[in-house]
Amino acid sequence: MFSKLTDRMFPNSPLDKAKLRSLLAHWLHPQTGELSLSPSDRRKTESWAIGMGWLNAQGLTPEGQLVATKDPYLETTVTDWVMHYHCSVMPGSLWHYLVYQFFPEHQSFTQDELISHCTDHFLIESKEALKKSLKLILKTYTKEDAIAKSKFIILQQKQFSIGHPELSNIYTTSYLLAKFWEQYFPSVSSVLVDRILEHENSFCCVLGITQDLLREQLETLAEHGIIELRSAKPSISGTKPPIKEKHETVYQVYRCWDSPLELLERAYENDIATPNRPLSQSLGAILDDEDNSEFLQFLEWAIAVVSFEGGSNTIVKLAS
Repeated sequence: MFSKLTDRMFPNSPLDKAKLRSLLAHWLHPQTGELSLSPSDRRKTESWAIGMGWLNAQGLTPEGQLVATKDPYLETTVTDWVMHYHCSVMPGSLWHYLVYQFFPEHQSFTQDELISHCTDHFLIESKEALKKSLKLILKTYTKEDAIAKSKFIILQQKQFSIGHPELSNIYTTSYLLAKFWEQYFPSVSSVLVDRILEHENSFCCVLGITQDLLREQLETLAEHGIIELRSAKPSISGTKPPIKEKHETVYQVYRCWDSPLELLERAYENDIATPNRPLSQSLGAILDDEDNSEFLQFLEWAIAVVSFEGGSNTIVKLAS
């Protein structure tokens, strides 16, 4: 049986972070002058920014403003995950189908296998347009200047694989959970863990991990006070149940955040590539190994050029 896609298949143009940086900077500081993008490039770039919830008819959204302020070079792993999340949650889109249906059932595949599956699965007039979109999505996940730092998809010798995401920043995971919660459980402060694990659009799919690994992630978030894991056993009316015991596999997850934005800000504070972190903090490992006059001269030079294209990632690479 064939499935249908929405008219706006997305994407129909490559993700260009340089142009996206320019667009966000323009909206963040509109008084600086005209945007140096052609009308065609501007339309394509705005399509990406709108699709990711960073831009609307009024200008930058609160999230878009935070991203543009905290990560003006769009170089952090945090930003890559933010982009992945927004692209994957568009109902009826090709991207949504891949993240929630194809990838969980195909941990490893080639580009040809993906194209063959989707051309057989979808009822669509232009198979060439479908192939183009599929190739663009794969490039978005695997190109270094796109969102490859998330490691949601890894490419090795023409084989794509799922299941090894970069989730070392707990606040990135917590932000994604908060967005998931905002979308599916907006009016409640707690839900049974199975509602997160077994939701039609499972949070496991968003992260690209198994249910067991997600349980481990939830335990880690609880250790940091981002959520509380409490027993699902009946409790006195008006009181919270006790903290779950280790052997309990059915339990309630209580949210401890006020808004996803606060968690996104914490995520940037804990990402080594965030440009407005102190430079010495971003270069911590290098400073520990080298303490000489030549390196201090390099550091002075680095500080002088940090505001140019490339940001702190470039400096860290040069220092290494």
